[in-house]
Amino acid sequence: MAHTRLEIKGIIYVILSGLFYGLVGYFGTQALEYSPSIANMLFWRFVIASLFIALFMLPQLKEMKIHWPAMGMIFSASAIFYGSSTFFYFTASQQMGTGIAMVIFFTYPAIVILCNRFIYKHHISPRYYFSVLFILIGLLLLIELKFNFNYLSLFIGLISASGYAFYIMANKKYNQLHPLLAALMVSLGCSFFCLIFALSHNGFFMPTAPAFWVHSLGLGIISTALPILFLLKGLQYINSEKAAILGVLEPIFVALVGVLFLGEVLGVMQTVGVAIVLLGALLSLLSQNTGAEEKKAAQPQALKD
Repeated sequence: MAHTRLEIKGIIYVILSGLFYGLVGYFGTQALEYSPSIANMLFWRFVIASLFIALFMLPQLKEMKIHWPAMGMIFSASAIFYGSSTFFYFTASQQMGTGIAMVIFFTYPAIVILCNRFIYKHHISPRYYFSVLFILIGLLLLIELKFNFNYLSLFIGLISASGYAFYIMANKKYNQLHPLLAALMVSLGCSFFCLIFALSHNGFFMPTAPAFWVHSLGLGIISTALPILFLLKGLQYINSEKAAILGVLEPIFVALVGVLFLGEVLGVMQTVGVAIVLLGALLSLLSQNTGAEEKKAAQPQALKD
């Protein structure tokens, strides 16, 4: 099925976002070894991301349209939804392992679809439902699961997934800002959430270990600033359902990094899992936007790339 040039552009941006997000587990786990708390590690992650984005944004600041209400909404939504999502994801990973935590987290496309269908009354293509089903089956095969969790850790994982789903929908709704300015608001909002949480739990700490800053730079720039920017750009051209589904390509990128650079080997079931996840993502690409969405997607042409 043919896609418009803008849709293809949005798809590429979202896939790039997932590619860079795929390294967050590695950098985050390494940085956490030198941090007293998850909130403290995440605070420095988003501070570094904010500084990196600001460096690129300042030369263009005079040309940007400042829309304070939209900036406030993105800052607040990011602090509440994305900040809590990333915190609870790392918490769930510590409690029940990264495998099952990742599977639970990647239920967020289903949450996006259900919210858009029943809250915002959007028409949802049946292909999206089948796409989510294929993806969840593929993830179960792809990741070696150790079912070491209780209902509390399961609940924490679902909070993480829900937070990220609401973050995507909020940024789709308030996407009239320049992507750099929007990305800065996202990073600052998450920094604020993590700082408040760290201070309230006596977990704020200025790390001194050089290894912490090396991994935090990778976490803040490669796995935070760049994917946030790519996702926000992608949301200007495609709907939130498609963006959420394409985001689940992240575990495949993680697996490919392991195979190409760490000498890992995919088993038969994991290879089948990769194929099923890719099939699920492909199904989402077969669904075109509605006329209203295509009209909205054309609006960003007036923005500076």
